[in-house]
Amino acid sequence: MKLKRRHAKRGRVEIIPMIDAILILLIFYMSFSSLQKSERRIDAKLPVIARSIVVSPDKVPLDFTVKVFSKDRIIVNGGGTPFDTETLRDAMLQLAAIGQEATVIIEAEPTTEYSDVIGALDACALANLKKVAFRPLPEPTATP
Repeated sequence: MKLKRRHAKRGRVEIIPMIDAILILLIFYMSFSSLQKSERRIDAKLPVIARSIVVSPDKVPLDFTVKVFSKDRIIVNGGGTPFDTETLRDAMLQLAAIGQEATVIIEAEPTTEYSDVIGALDACALANLKKVAFRPLPEPTATP
């Protein structure tokens, strides 16, 4: 008995599905590259409280309050001379050189940019201060 021989199909590359896959990958990488640019910007808002919370300086040997209004206007312990981020770093390094454990409370208004608050936090990290807390300033009440 004679059997019919099957002819093996010759393999070929399908180009249309390959183009579809390349376009999908292109769209995927383009969308994530634009998302990465928008993530670089810090657009966080600080929380708002109705009344101020008072922390007693008696509880801690050194208790410093750092009020951040902008990167060029930072007030430490209600002092009259405003610091900028560079001079605040120097002051925090001097504070750390004392050798006593210090607590730093960083306060900011709701309109303060979060990147300015990060500058104050970086100054504390550079001085290796471990007790750092955040406290939002209360919203100003309207006086009639």
